[in-house]
Amino acid sequence: MSSSKGDPSSDAGRRTGTWVAGPKGSERRRAPRPLRRRRPRGRLERARDRLRAAWRAWLGACPAWIAFFLLAATWSLLPRPLGAPPQLEQGAVAGRTIVADRELRVPDAERTRELQEQARQQVLPVYDLDLALAERLRAQLAALFADGRAQLAARRDAAAPPAAGAAPAESPARRLVTASTLQLSAEQEAVFFAHRWSAELEDRLSSEIGRLLRKGVVWDKEMLLANREHGITVHLLPSGERRTQLNLYVFLDYPEEVREAILQSLRMGGGLRAGERALLADFLVANLAPNLTLSSSETLALREQAAAAVGTITRTIPKGQVIVRKGDSVDALAARALEEMANAHDARALLFSGLGTALLAAMMVLVLWLGLAREQPADRSLARLLSELLLLLGLHLLGMRFAYFVAEAIAGAITVEPLSRLSSYLYAVPWSALALIVALLYGRNVALLATFAGSLLAGRLAGAEASWQLVVYSFAGSLAAIYALDVLQFKQRTVTVTAGLAAGVVNAVTVLMLSALDGAAGGIAALGFDLLCAVASGLLAAAVTSFLVPILEGLLGITTHIKLIELANPNLPLLRRLAFEAPGSFQHSLMVANLAKAGCEAIGADPVLVNTCALYHDVGKIVRPQYFIENQVPGQNPHDKIQPSMSALILINHVKEGLELAEAYRLPQPIRDAIAQHHGTHLIKFFYRRALERGSEDVREEDFRYPGPKPQSKEMGVLMLADAVEAASRTLVEPSRQAIRAMLHQIFDNCLQDHQLDHTGLSLGELRRIEQAFQRLLSNIYHRRVDYPGFDFNRAARRRKASAGTATDAMERKAS
Repeated sequence: MSSSKGDPSSDAGRRTGTWVAGPKGSERRRAPRPLRRRRPRGRLERARDRLRAAWRAWLGACPAWIAFFLLAATWSLLPRPLGAPPQLEQGAVAGRTIVADRELRVPDAERTRELQEQARQQVLPVYDLDLALAERLRAQLAALFADGRAQLAARRDAAAPPAAGAAPAESPARRLVTASTLQLSAEQEAVFFAHRWSAELEDRLSSEIGRLLRKGVVWDKEMLLANREHGITVHLLPSGERRTQLNLYVFLDYPEEVREAILQSLRMGGGLRAGERALLADFLVANLAPNLTLSSSETLALREQAAAAVGTITRTIPKGQVIVRKGDSVDALAARALEEMANAHDARALLFSGLGTALLAAMMVLVLWLGLAREQPADRSLARLLSELLLLLGLHLLGMRFAYFVAEAIAGAITVEPLSRLSSYLYAVPWSALALIVALLYGRNVALLATFAGSLLAGRLAGAEASWQLVVYSFAGSLAAIYALDVLQFKQRTVTVTAGLAAGVVNAVTVLMLSALDGAAGGIAALGFDLLCAVASGLLAAAVTSFLVPILEGLLGITTHIKLIELANPNLPLLRRLAFEAPGSFQHSLMVANLAKAGCEAIGADPVLVNTCALYHDVGKIVRPQYFIENQVPGQNPHDKIQPSMSALILINHVKEGLELAEAYRLPQPIRDAIAQHHGTHLIKFFYRRALERGSEDVREEDFRYPGPKPQSKEMGVLMLADAVEAASRTLVEPSRQAIRAMLHQIFDNCLQDHQLDHTGLSLGELRRIEQAFQRLLSNIYHRRVDYPGFDFNRAARRRKASAGTATDAMERKAS
């Protein structure tokens, strides 16, 4: 937006090859030729170009990348893609550390025996308490007393003279012994006869028998008391009722405690002499029998039944746990675990596992296809975008598999808990690196799709025993990284570190949650190590992202915000050349960058992209800086000495020369687009009108228009407007708010009427917000200050403005 370039007789004019010297005071025009001959491309450069073209063609071959992803996913997610573990017998020495590649359930004979023995011990011994014995003894006692009373009557009859010829009477003691099964001595019988076989004595002895046998009489109380901690099970006969008896001291030991209990009861009842009590106690002890006896057969049967209920105990070995370390002897459990692992690697199991994994990966491809159909960027086809995303996902899975092997190796090499826990090292794997990379390359929405697919596949990598935990862990950390990038909006180069730290913090919170759900089974030390690994995961993800993103930018042809921020460094060679060789153009670019960034922020476009593009949009002016008014010395305008068509050609060629410089300095495509599109197909009105005024023949409007293309995005549209506005604002004599508003309105209307913004997608509402943002910024730049008393700094400026012509002509010239 400047006037500008050189004299046809100058070196610059001759270099254009468009105007040559003719007769004195005249020039003639010939066919244009390139402004600068490019050196022939070497063999290496041609090979590089062919390789780059082939790679771009490969990126468009979507079926090939689907096949790559399915193969990479299937190989990475199989339980052990490198083969089955070695078979080692019990007692052998392990040649390497072997880790469980899946959850194993191994029969544990020692633990089974231990638990079965515990089950047996928990069964209380069964003692039979025969309550029917009391009834039998009491019946025998009643029969004895009946016989005794009969004998007592017989004795009274015997006192009378015997009848003639009668047989001699039988001895009473003999008759009692033969009539009853109870043991009865002569002394004891004498006591009964002394009390005349009274019913009172019978009742006392009968109740004593019932009382003693209801309590329970045992042969060996010492053996019984061995169960005093847990008690016994009392089986009541004949009812079959069972009860648990905890207080075993209530049972009476036979015969000592039984005799003592009888004596105490008889003594308390009174009516008997000491000798009589002793004889009666001896009588009861002699005829009582223990009615609390151990039922060995039933106890044994119940204990075996409890042991059988335990079943076979299997020990669960989580995936990743060390089975045997290098140099250690293989014990029975390790041998059985290795056998289980070998059985799991048969051909049929691997076939079905691989088929299921491939189907899962195919489902993720379908999910990505459907999701990307709604998020397709303008610069990429759906097939190209899906291919690139499948490439990243496949590399992610291969990298995670490698990280899993590294974690296994570290866990196997360390013997100190909790540093030997594979599950802790899995928390340190940079799961959120995929989300960070995709978010930087393609944006938030595509990153969410990749995170969904990557997290589900990560669960498959962890195996059945920890799949959902790893899905939650990976998904939470990845979401945190995406959110952090979205909030930070790439305003600084350390954005990846900050996002990685945010992911690490969320990872730690997720580990706390998972540990709480698991009951903190690993203990405080293990939890602390897990938290450390979780934070390290986020930082590792940031490091991996910082390393891979520049490589992926080149491979995929993507320019990230990080790259744009790096290119905005004014110390880079091309910007330094612009600053020193075309200082006015450099200052103009800085102002355009500020305006364009404000406009993009007002409509939600990409301010980072437009800021960097604005810095480079006029780099073509480096070639002939003196032909652009912002670089000219006042009073020296080389355009005054050349034809208007030549001036227009010089202005137009700064776009072409800028593209050549962009290629030479390997600037990314978005900046090249900005260089090509920032003027669109605008007409250079100043020189077009001058050509018409001079009455030149064959004045064609297309010769005074920029070649384009017109801006193809909102950012490029804002850049065009900012470029025109900044140049025009320099021509305002009095930059008041009203003048700025009128200037903005005129420039915006001109771009709309010239159809320069047709392909940008900018709405009228967005244009209004852009205009308001420009007005605020320009009003702040051109703010008024009070005059210094006694000084008149504007005298010379007023003279220059008066000689420069009207403000309208100046603005029109600049806007062109």
